[in-house]
Amino acid sequence: MIGYELNECGKRPWGQWKVDEIGDGFIKKTITVNPGASLSLQSHEHRSEKWEIIDGIAEVTLNTLVKTYAVGDTVEIPQKAIHRLKNVGVGILMVKETQFGDILDENDIVRYDDEYGRCGEQQVPRRSNVVFMADMDGTLTPARLPMTEKFAKIFEKFIEDHVFYIVSGSDLQKIEEQVPESVRNKVAGIYCSMGNELHIHGNLVYKNDFTPESSLIKKLEEYRKNTVYPHELYPNYIEKRCGMINFTVLGRDCPQNARILYKFWDDEHKERLAVAEELSALYPQYDVSVGGNISVDIVPRGFGKDQVADHLRKEYKTETIIFLGDRTEKGGNDYALAQRLLELGNAQIIAVNGPDDVLKFFEKVS
Repeated sequence: MIGYELNECGKRPWGQWKVDEIGDGFIKKTITVNPGASLSLQSHEHRSEKWEIIDGIAEVTLNTLVKTYAVGDTVEIPQKAIHRLKNVGVGILMVKETQFGDILDENDIVRYDDEYGRCGEQQVPRRSNVVFMADMDGTLTPARLPMTEKFAKIFEKFIEDHVFYIVSGSDLQKIEEQVPESVRNKVAGIYCSMGNELHIHGNLVYKNDFTPESSLIKKLEEYRKNTVYPHELYPNYIEKRCGMINFTVLGRDCPQNARILYKFWDDEHKERLAVAEELSALYPQYDVSVGGNISVDIVPRGFGKDQVADHLRKEYKTETIIFLGDRTEKGGNDYALAQRLLELGNAQIIAVNGPDDVLKFFEKVS
């Protein structure tokens, strides 16, 4: 299906485009971009593109790569790749664009960032005015364990009919270990490492990071050395992730039975809570919270899960946002996100105790 007409033109805040040729499974456009202007950061569900620089200097963002191109250069834009075109020269930028695909239509666009405020205008079609979002560990999956086959089957059916995001303190590698690819491909997006990375359809949209103070690392080493936990400790107890530190006295390389044993001990002795409270007092520039069953999450202020609320509300201005999490109580690593959603308004928080509670919620919604 081709939704363009020959010689059709489109005026845009950044410049304009004109259709030069229409063929079997392709169209060709001339795009002109004003000096200093840029197209939105975007992707296309149904088409790939090829850009040829005819005049001017272009800066092209392609997923995480940003590169400058001059006259005569060409750029291949794969289907679903996140990309942006910007004029970094002093004159008009002219680009010949060829689109390839079975569906070629101006509405085939998902915007992730746009300096002209158009992110809400053209998006993947939504079936309702509700956006769902959920924590992973202890919510969609058992803590640090893969999603069950039963849950995945029901979850896939649910997200086929609803806009759904996953938000987790884990990095993408751990999410890939716990969430089946079939599910990851169907959700609207995955916020990793407390929201410091956003991945959509396998593409990295943005990334925040920082370098922790050496004194903070030294303090974490002291907690590990001085713990009164009476059982075996394991390696990988300070894990630097994108935009955060995950710390556990026990060590992340522990077996599942040791994880359960530590949780029961910590429920009684409140070691993690004491660590979080002391670190919050010593390092007020960080948000510190108890996360999962064995760890403490440490993030610079502004790098916590609550940033996801602002990012989503900017994208979904009028929709109701429903968040499901198992640590929404004060001190839990879902608390800041839940509170920020409520502050922004038109949001609901669903506190759960595990995947079974989530399935019961799905039954009510469906």
